[in-house]
Amino acid sequence: MVEADQGSSNLTANLKLLCSYHTSTSEVCRRLQINRQQFMKYLAGTAFPSRHNLRRICDFFGVDEYEILMPHEQFREIVRLRPHGQEDSLVIPPMFRNLLGQAQRQKGQLTKYLGYYYKYFYSFSSPGSILRSLVCVYTRGDYTLYKTVERLKPPGAQTTPYIFKYSGLLVHVGDRLHMIDYEAVAGHEISQTILYPSYRNRVITLIGLMIGVSGTEAHQPTAARVALEYVGRTINLRRALEGCRLYSENSTEISYQVTEYLKGSSSPPVHLLRAETA
Repeated sequence: MVEADQGSSNLTANLKLLCSYHTSTSEVCRRLQINRQQFMKYLAGTAFPSRHNLRRICDFFGVDEYEILMPHEQFREIVRLRPHGQEDSLVIPPMFRNLLGQAQRQKGQLTKYLGYYYKYFYSFSSPGSILRSLVCVYTRGDYTLYKTVERLKPPGAQTTPYIFKYSGLLVHVGDRLHMIDYEAVAGHEISQTILYPSYRNRVITLIGLMIGVSGTEAHQPTAARVALEYVGRTINLRRALEGCRLYSENSTEISYQVTEYLKGSSSPPVHLLRAETA
């Protein structure tokens, strides 16, 4: 009985969070085709959905049944890396139809890339430091999408980190993986990453180049080598996000292979390529 009560409490808090991403509770009920009076009982914690209704609710919001019953703080971390129902209603400009049509047809061949990755590159705004961020690659409808969370926090710093969140599309073009995304917090950046695909059934590490703009006031167009290290389909999100921050290039928490790739072979090493103003 205690576990059931705890699950009901978690469901109430998590359901309220998911509904907050929509215009109104009435809209959610209408799209779910669930009686509003009954749904309000779920939100109030006075009733628990049947297995059938719980499955419908989870499918609608794009989460799993075990996730929606997780402790609220842990669930909040999950939805930061998950899409919300409103993304389905985006209006796509005609010029992107060919690219998106190709992306739709690739859903099956990109399945092996689904899951979580640590992303490493030399920070655009903190020279000499390597930034580790967390990437989640997932499917929504016919598309393979991803979300990235960056936490700009120096090692040992007690200050609140600067948070950047990116949402994007993964597509395979010209025997290369292209990741195109938009920074969703400040809305000041579009970035692109081009990676060599994995020719094995099991993805371990993906390498390539990324281009974006620095987080400083100059917003310089900048390019850097990037490595994505596969973590798994299911991970401890809290622990993974805590490990997302700035590292020194000599840190033992980053594999030697990744660090050597990011440094490159030039002498002296050139970590970043910046576009200077005229």
